[in-house]
Amino acid sequence: MKSLINIVAASIVLSACNPVSPTSKQAEPSPLQHVNLPAGTLAVVIDGNSPDPDDIGATPVLLALLDKANASDRLVHISHSCDLDPFRNKARYQIDSENESRRQRVLDSSINRALNVFGPFENTEKLFNCRTEQQGAIEDLTIAINRATAERPLWIIEAGEPDVIGYALQKSEVSRRQYVKVVSHHPANDNSGDYFTWQQILDFGVEEHQIGDQNKGLQTPISAWDWAKDSENEGISLIYEMLEYAEQDGIVPFQAGKFDSSDAGMIYWWITGADGGGNKHATPEDIKLTLNE
Repeated sequence: MKSLINIVAASIVLSACNPVSPTSKQAEPSPLQHVNLPAGTLAVVIDGNSPDPDDIGATPVLLALLDKANASDRLVHISHSCDLDPFRNKARYQIDSENESRRQRVLDSSINRALNVFGPFENTEKLFNCRTEQQGAIEDLTIAINRATAERPLWIIEAGEPDVIGYALQKSEVSRRQYVKVVSHHPANDNSGDYFTWQQILDFGVEEHQIGDQNKGLQTPISAWDWAKDSENEGISLIYEMLEYAEQDGIVPFQAGKFDSSDAGMIYWWITGADGGGNKHATPEDIKLTLNE
């Protein structure tokens, strides 16, 4: 773990010096035969700061999938550390303030590096840390909601607690909420809010999409990612590094010996058709085939 912490510490300095910035890029159809992008834009709200570190590795995977599907221009919001009060978390395992702060720094570094490597994501203003930029994250997500239309709905990937989503919906224009589609893969996220219940999220009038527990296919033995180890590809190397970091994080025992990219399963479902026949059963082999095409 010590060597990985040193690597990530150096990366945090680099990502601070080279923050992600909007860049113009012409969107092109995806060359991948299994990609079938739905209409609309995409917001990704990520946890990772408590208690489970899986988003440290999963987020670079999901950004790589968007890039490979030529869907980078669809991403209009991304935020992390959305457990707004991590010390009253309902989960069995808890985190202390020192490690929670470390997780915030690592998430910032991991995701900013991925945004740069797999970008540009020209319609994403910036990466928000919901613990230190809560209002900014909420306002940015609210803007995305208020731009949703029947022809161009907003898909929100709930990769963590629902509170930021709830606050943004609360501030949004009532008429726009019907064009919001919230995607979840696990009740551990839905039911973990400190300020909003899942039912309150649904009561805003959003469209719910439950795609099933992605841990079944994407929380795997480390060996399932051997294809990414020692890769000369900068992006795949970053993915392996961050999956490895999360596995060695040490706060929760259930990630030991496993690489967990489960939240990326929601993006895999989305790029392969979403509710029009998207694949709900992604595996590391599916991700390998996609990223190596």
